[in-house]
Amino acid sequence: MLEIKLCANCKRSLSRKDIDAGHAVYQEDGKLLCRECLTLKIKKEKGYEEKDFVLESLLNEVKNINRTLTYEPASWLIILASVIQCFVFGSLIFAYLHRNSDVHAYLLLSLVFQVMALTFFVIKK
Repeated sequence: MLEIKLCANCKRSLSRKDIDAGHAVYQEDGKLLCRECLTLKIKKEKGYEEKDFVLESLLNEVKNINRTLTYEPASWLIILASVIQCFVFGSLIFAYLHRNSDVHAYLLLSLVFQVMALTFFVIKK
């Protein structure tokens, strides 16, 4: 016969395997607590508050996020491509400001700068 037991605090169902594996513990008063509720109870007995748990879990999550971030090494080609990208923007502004005169030269210059920047961005990959 299948016997389902519940945690006294969170009412999560605990099987016999959970109890045997140590994921649930009986208390002195006969209540069954899961591992999460037991650690919460121990921390409360030691004088921690709920906001400390939240702040501690947020800190752990930020540390985990920081560990998973990968940084690309900077090369001189990527820096050069970024500077050339700024020239593209500048030449497009000049083309807009001088739209009544020969705008094709500025647009062609911005096109050349853009192709150079894309080439430098992709050349290391």
